[in-house]
Amino acid sequence: MYVSDYGFAASNSAWTSNISSYNSSSITSNNWMYMGLTEWTISRSSSGTDFVYIVGDSGHLNYVSVRSGYNTSAIRPVFYLTSDVTYVSGDGSINSPIRIN
Repeated sequence: MYVSDYGFAASNSAWTSNISSYNSSSITSNNWMYMGLTEWTISRSSSGTDFVYIVGDSGHLNYVSVRSGYNTSAIRPVFYLTSDVTYVSGDGSINSPIRIN
């Protein structure tokens, strides 16, 4: 995911907060992407060529070197839909995954 995906997944009342302080329980409890895990993002930091942003397990945003040993962090695939993609079936549960066409 991009940092902006995580930021905009929070309630719009959080959008006036700096995303690096998204570790407040009032924000994490209203962010549908917050899972309580340390996760890699696809967004690079301007701190150097090998630095990327991570969402920490408390919901905060930080940047780390890709060489730092955070290799146990989770990744989350994200894809974007175009206007010609349509819902076919499913409710998103394990027994009835959402199918798109």
